[in-house]
Amino acid sequence: MQGTFIGVLMSATLPARLGEPSRALIVARRLGRARESLPVVLGTMVSQTLLNLLALTILGGVALSTVSILDGHDRALLAIALAPLATLAVLALAPILAPPAALSRSRRLHALLTAMRRSLLRLRDGLRVFRQPRRALLATSAQLAAWALQWLSCWLLLVALGLDPHGGAGAAAGVLFAVNVTAVIPVTPANVGVFQAACVAVLAGAYHVSTPDAIAYGIVLQSVELATALIMGLPALVNEGLSWREVRLRTMHAAPVKLGPLPGPGAVSDLLAASRLEH
Repeated sequence: MQGTFIGVLMSATLPARLGEPSRALIVARRLGRARESLPVVLGTMVSQTLLNLLALTILGGVALSTVSILDGHDRALLAIALAPLATLAVLALAPILAPPAALSRSRRLHALLTAMRRSLLRLRDGLRVFRQPRRALLATSAQLAAWALQWLSCWLLLVALGLDPHGGAGAAAGVLFAVNVTAVIPVTPANVGVFQAACVAVLAGAYHVSTPDAIAYGIVLQSVELATALIMGLPALVNEGLSWREVRLRTMHAAPVKLGPLPGPGAVSDLLAASRLEH
């Protein structure tokens, strides 16, 4: 849970969803030998990505079904919704479609193809959980429930600001879809500006909400997201004996981790002086 909390904090404050590798670092550290555990933990993120794409597809479908005409942009929205699924399909088939390394006469190309096939196979191994129906059902239900909670929060904010009559649950689904799709673009820290632009594009472009109201909605929604991330993530960082800067540097460098040992039960008073990572 602390890895998840820290991941939420890093995703809310860094571009390009860098909270995902941050969470992997913390979980791998908890497993003991981080250098050996990290590739396995990263592999499980492929399964979660698949579930997230399923949730985004559902949200996109709900948003499209509640709007009869999107001013000619319905096809573009549908393409955006299907593009991640197409990317995942290519990723799953890539190890099969990639040419065998043995066919290459160049040593460099041979090594590159070998490494590429190994990495793709490792990523595809992250889907192994779906071979076990009970665990797959549990993981899918939990992940979709988390998305449903986010959907509910977006709709409740529409109600709180008096914007619910314009679109209701469909508008909330469209906003949640848009802000998550645009979050993968590493443009600004915490996605500030892009987040609000996504809200305006959905609410003003599809549900006829005034632009000032749509901007206000985007500001409040992101403020709630940041507040939640801070409330969850900062205590988790303290409990792990780490600082935001340490996790950010390790995540940005994406290097094999060598984090310090976990703090002992009697080290609470020393957690404010978080130990530095070994570079």
